[in-house]
Amino acid sequence: KKYIYSIFISVFLISITFGSAQAADFRIADKEGGNINVGQEEEITSLYAAGNIVSIEADTEKGLHVAGNIVNINGAVGHSVYSGAGTLIVRGDIGGSIHGGAGNIVIESNVEGDVILGGGNISIADKASIGGDLVVGGGVVDIQGSVGGNIYLSGGVLTINGEVGGDVKIDQVDELKIGSNAVINGNLEYYSVEEIEIEEGAVILGETILNEAGINKDIDKGALAGIIFAFISLTLLIKLVGVTLTSLIIFFIFKRFTKNVVTENLSSFWKNLGLGFALLILIPIASIMIIATIVGIWLGLIILMIYLVSLMLATVFASITFGSWLSSLITKEEKHSITWKTIIGGVIALMAVDFIPVIGGVIVFVFILSSFGAIYKVAFKLHR
Repeated sequence: KKYIYSIFISVFLISITFGSAQAADFRIADKEGGNINVGQEEEITSLYAAGNIVSIEADTEKGLHVAGNIVNINGAVGHSVYSGAGTLIVRGDIGGSIHGGAGNIVIESNVEGDVILGGGNISIADKASIGGDLVVGGGVVDIQGSVGGNIYLSGGVLTINGEVGGDVKIDQVDELKIGSNAVINGNLEYYSVEEIEIEEGAVILGETILNEAGINKDIDKGALAGIIFAFISLTLLIKLVGVTLTSLIIFFIFKRFTKNVVTENLSSFWKNLGLGFALLILIPIASIMIIATIVGIWLGLIILMIYLVSLMLATVFASITFGSWLSSLITKEEKHSITWKTIIGGVIALMAVDFIPVIGGVIVFVFILSSFGAIYKVAFKLHR
């Protein structure tokens, strides 16, 4: 029953992806170091964007998925924001939640939902307000704005100088400062290496609980769960953005090769699966034997490098193939189409399948192996 439910969720996710993608805008820099700018006058429903510097001035009706070296979100977003960046700055109001990972993060707007962040330096400005919970893991975290729900924190140097509607639960911190403008309506529970600083004027309406090392280090389960959830969310976000961007770049640069691999893979799936399994085992053995001859060290190492690159490519082509196959099932077309919509859908769907206990990992591995075999078969045909 659990497996059937998981499979249903996976199909549901891919259906939503293909459906929503019809109204989505996709922007990717056309060259290395290219920038993306979405003007204020543009009408955006859903947006997927990636580039060096990404500036979004327009309002986005639904969700926003963005990756870049520097990401500026100045327009309002109706639903949630998912972002991976070097620097992330949010100035537009957000109707949903923010899930972000970056070296530097600045939030200067109103967010109706939760904010889940991981980064080096994180700042919640005094004019910012968060309607839900704030879950943060960072080196230096400065919270000047208001939070309607609870705060779950872990980091190096933390400052809280705004109003908090619920509890503040801190896993571990080197330095903790409660500013003079802070109002904590719930409890303050923390574990700190150094004694915390509470400025005059700060208000803590609930209890202040210290979890001392060696005496009481039972960290609240809610705080721990929040940190774990933040870590998992950011890991999945990075994986999703990374695989999606790699898949799209490969498709746009090597369009013919990509189509040939997917067509070959789906037309002779089981043969390619067998070939992929054989190559997975035989290539490393052959490489080691060549290296053992001493004179063939460089050749053996080159073969191993090609082998590893091929395996990485196979993980990308597995998502592209899966998306094309699912698209054919949904549209009931015999021809296997490959578009940016099927690619994004394939990445999301295969990640969802991977969550199915045991069988999900097997399905993903099977698609990777078949793609591995198809890559070598197409490459051989092209150079024959």
